[in-house]
Amino acid sequence: MPVHFIPRLILLLSGLALMAFGVTMSIHSNLGTSPISSVPYSYSFILNMSIGTLTVLMHILMILIQMVLLGKRFQWHQWLQLPVGMIFGTFIDVLMWATQGWSMHVYALQISACLFSCLITAIGVCLVVKANLVFLAGEGLYAAISQRFGFEFGRCKTYGDIVLVLIAVISAWSVLGEIIGVREGTIISALAVGSLVKQMLPKFGFLQFNE
Repeated sequence: MPVHFIPRLILLLSGLALMAFGVTMSIHSNLGTSPISSVPYSYSFILNMSIGTLTVLMHILMILIQMVLLGKRFQWHQWLQLPVGMIFGTFIDVLMWATQGWSMHVYALQISACLFSCLITAIGVCLVVKANLVFLAGEGLYAAISQRFGFEFGRCKTYGDIVLVLIAVISAWSVLGEIIGVREGTIISALAVGSLVKQMLPKFGFLQFNE
């Protein structure tokens, strides 16, 4: 068992909860979700399934792709991305249910909710990073692509996010005849969250677990 497992697990769960709340806020802003959530959100209209359930299914697919890319280099602990994804998906569904009455139609309020979702998501990411137990399957997939082909991780994430947004746009347009979940908020999230994490992560230096 990892050193300081319990406090690190609490930190991980807290980070996942904040990230899920960030997803919920971005959805309620009606300005588009983050790139990683754009596919589950658009497919929730196509398949009539919950966003959390589709998030879990996407995590499973991403883990399977990691297995194909890494082959024998895929390690058992990478399967821990699955329960983490299930917890994350459950948090999203619970928070969507708890906030189902929220409705935002004033653009200034929508922008505020979008920016707040970026801030909350960035804090959640910082907590997950500081927990240093396991990451979500999206980051795991980008890391696998980086390891397999020797690409820089940041570049893999950038191009991966673009691919996810394109999948969401093309799928929704092809089936429903309209674009769902991809708007200016998607671009704001893609640009803001990473920058906020870089600025905020050093401020979480007090969350240090010595091996």
